[in-house]
Amino acid sequence: MLGFPTANVEVAEGEAPPVDGVYACWIRFPPSEVRHGGTVSVGDNPTFDDVFDRRVEAYVHDLDENLYGRAITVEPVAMLREMRRFDTLGELIARTEHDVRRSRAVLARLDP
Repeated sequence: MLGFPTANVEVAEGEAPPVDGVYACWIRFPPSEVRHGGTVSVGDNPTFDDVFDRRVEAYVHDLDENLYGRAITVEPVAMLREMRRFDTLGELIARTEHDVRRSRAVLARLDP
């Protein structure tokens, strides 16, 4: 719907996701140790009135694969912003595009 396909990440029992917000992250698909850059949203998606549960959704940069049923690990690197409500879907899409550009830039500085 937004143009950013995401994987819904299950949080392991006994672990807690970081505070609500948007993060630049490294993402892996065990058992592979290959890491991918990603932009991850943690929270209840306040722009949508029909979402009440807290979610962890990962957009994996430059990966065009079916991720359903695959194990995924997420390593937050930097918080990009706090979660917030947008007045329109267009505003949310524009901000998500900005978040992904920032996430790529942060991860590029860290990747030798």
